Amino acid sequence: MKIAVICNSDSLAFPTVQALFSQGLLVGVAILERSSKVLLKPLHAIGLSGNQILQLHHGSWEHELKHWLTELDADAVWVFGFPWMIPDHLLESVHKGYLNFHFGELPKYRGADPIFWQIKNNEPYASLTVHQMTANIDAGPIVWVKQLPIMKGENYGLLCQRLGFMALDAIPLLVNNSSLLFGVNKNADNEERFEKRPGHQELAINWKQQSSDEIECLINAANPKYGGATAWVKNAEVRILEASPAEIQLPEGAEPEPGTIVYADALYGLIVSCRENRFLKINILHMREGYFSGSKLFQMGIKAGEKFINLN
Repeated sequence: MKIAVICNSDSLAFPTVQALFSQGLLVGVAILERSSKVLLKPLHAIGLSGNQILQLHHGSWEHELKHWLTELDADAVWVFGFPWMIPDHLLESVHKGYLNFHFGELPKYRGADPIFWQIKNNEPYASLTVHQMTANIDAGPIVWVKQLPIMKGENYGLLCQRLGFMALDAIPLLVNNSSLLFGVNKNADNEERFEKRPGHQELAINWKQQSSDEIECLINAANPKYGGATAWVKNAEVRILEASPAEIQLPEGAEPEPGTIVYADALYGLIVSCRENRFLKINILHMREGYFSGSKLFQMGIKAGEKFINLN
């Protein structure tokens, strides 16, 4: 079996790419030209060279891909995180079709970046769903599913790495069991929501409306791909990359407004109040001037009593 891979992610795709290459099943990998600075050197390190690597350009990628697959005489195409709609004539151009590795439960997490949404929504598990590709986004029959528990405090980058290695479990079935081409589960087009990439509003912390758990999940979901969750203090934007639950004893009857810095010093850093008198310790953040600990932010002049403000 000759398998070509299309990918736009190293951590999610490369364990499978390496395994297929070592088993003599991989004929080539196609990547977006705009991602070549990140993906090209690791692909060469795996052992791919020459015509085995294709860089796809936005205006001409359909023709480039079809010509490349014909030259490789590929039997199947496996897809990891490809952002452009693949038309029917390409889906039908290899006789064993295209399989999409979608790193979220289907149809619940159809659409863009399901890893972000699963962490943000505090799901207990992340899913890898392999399905046949059709002209409709994430709507083809499901052929393989596996869940991975999300660890407490796990961020986007760590979960991507673990999911990428979990994808290796699918290889024996997908390579050896041709009956999977008929699908093992339906994937209804009209069920659940259709997610989009998070924008400024989705990445901004709302101290008044979000619980401490929701804020921590948002911070983890935004690290590192989106540069952290957005907050504003003293008219400066900061991106919080890591926070953890904190315990603090306040004066009896004190109920600080969510977003208020209730404790700050050079040793423990910053502790911020959340809803229902719960608290988060700010561990790591970045701003225009660089990456800092909460302790460093205190040394830069952020004091107890100051507030993070809502912009959404």
